This record gives sequence, C-alpha cells and structure tokens, in this order.
Amino acid sequence: MLKIGVQSAGWYNRETPLESFEYIKSCGFESVDFNIDHYLSPKKLKEEGIYPTVFDGSIEEVLEFFTPLKEASEKTGVIIGQMHAPFPVWYEGLNEVNEHIKMALDKCFAVCEYVGCPAIVVHPVDGKTREEEWERNLALYRGLIPIIKKYKGVKICLENIFGRKPSRDIIEGRLSNAEDPKRMIDILNAEAGGDYFGFCLDVGHANLTRRNLKEFIKTLGPRLTILHIHDNDGRDDLHIVPYSCLHDTKNHVCDWNGFVEGLKEIGYSGVLAFETFRIFSAYPKAVHTEVLKLISAIGHYWAEEIEK
Repeated sequence: MLKIGVQSAGWYNRETPLESFEYIKSCGFESVDFNIDHYLSPKKLKEEGIYPTVFDGSIEEVLEFFTPLKEASEKTGVIIGQMHAPFPVWYEGLNEVNEHIKMALDKCFAVCEYVGCPAIVVHPVDGKTREEEWERNLALYRGLIPIIKKYKGVKICLENIFGRKPSRDIIEGRLSNAEDPKRMIDILNAEAGGDYFGFCLDVGHANLTRRNLKEFIKTLGPRLTILHIHDNDGRDDLHIVPYSCLHDTKNHVCDWNGFVEGLKEIGYSGVLAFETFRIFSAYPKAVHTEVLKLISAIGHYWAEEIEK
C-alpha cells in the first residue's frame, strides 16, 4: 500500500519531536515531508547578511542536532519520506550568500542520508528569458552533482514553479511544463552517472499553470519521485485540502481523477504527500486534528484506487 504523508509545517514541534510524530501518526499519516528549509532563510541572508544557524556546525554537529528527529521517526515507524531544502538557492551577484547556501545544502543532504530520507526538493531559479533560465538551472544542478554523490540513497528533486505578471496574472514558471524537467533530469543523471535527480510534481502549481495532470505525470514517467499535493482555485497558491475548489456544483477546478489515473498508469510507488499547511490558518485550532484526518483519508482512498 502506498504511504500517505504530510508536510511538517503546522504540527511539528522542534522541542517535542517524538510527541509530534506520535500525533501525526494518530491522524493517519505514515510519512513526513520535513521542512528543513525552516532552519535557514536565504531571504534573510540576502537582506541581512550571514547569520547564525544550525548549519554553521560541522556535519557531525548538524547530525547530532537532528538525532531526535531520527529517533522520533524510528520509534513511531513514521518515515521521513522527503524534505524541502531552503529556497531560493541562488541570487545573482551574491557570491558569499550563494556559497553559504551551498554549504547548507551539503549538510541538508547529509541529514537526509542520516535519517533515511530518499528525496529532497531543491527549487529551480529564475532567468530573464527561458533560455537563460534553462542554462542557469542546468548550471545550478550540475554544481550539486559532486555534493549529492557523497550521500547514498538521496535524490535531488526539481519542482515545477509558477510565475506572475505585475498584474498578478499567473504565467509559465520555472520547469512548469513536463518536457523541460524530463530533458534536464535525463541530462543531469547521464552526467552524474546514476539516478541522482528526480522530479517533485507540485499539483497546485500545475493547476495554476493549467496543466493536464494526467499527461504531465505520464510524460515524467519514472522520473516522478515525490509529490506536493494541495488544491487551489486556479488563481492563487492556496495549499488547501483537495476537492475544496469547484467551478460549479460538481466540477472541480483541479482534475483529481486525472491525477489519480496518471499515477496509476505509470505505476507510481512513492508517497502520496500533502502540502496543505494553510489548513492551520484557515481552520480553528479545535478542528485541526479532524482536518488532518480528512486529508489522510483522501490519501488512503487514492492509494486504494491506484493499487486496484
């Protein structure tokens, strides 16, 4: 049976990792998408300069810091199925900041290996043109090949990102079609000499850019490694519960049937991971547990459909 996962934002307490994992397990989840990005803010680095974080320590010290996380996972049986790296990972002209972020990424990959996490999302970066965007990202990920090859069983995942015009209209974003990441992943893995790069399909972002989810998934095929599952109205990146947004009384904005059919057709075997963190601001605290249980129930329903 496919495992059901959820992002750590909103329920994970750094002071009580075991209790946090026990709680999320009681809500029906078997996997966690751990927000290691919450331990370093590249935006703060850009605006304020280098500031102290856990990543300043040696790799051994960083691993010791995350040992309670590892132990919580092992004691509860809730795996750390994926992570989200700090982002953005590159700023034009800010060499010191970029090197600091790269140092932190190295230690994020080390944490992944240490806790048994097989995949970590590293966001692509912007370019003024599609050609510049392609070259920048190819260079960015190429630069990570020597680092990721140090760690066993860890894969860097690219993600589809949307953009906006000044008018706030949604436009094509970084790797927002299936063909570009397909080609880039194949190039990177060929150069790396192994399976070191995969893809994270952000369903909400794909919905914003009007992608056909089933065809997107089929085009990616085995390159599809992990998921960010959440719903929106086609206008804003809401990160809410699937099936929440309707065109009318019966038609959903997001094609959830096509999404499930696509995963079934490619034989997807990863985690069904939800990135629905805005439920914690959208709903009263008194019903957060019930909403989390609803999300996990949707995941278990899809798992049964995919594996029929």
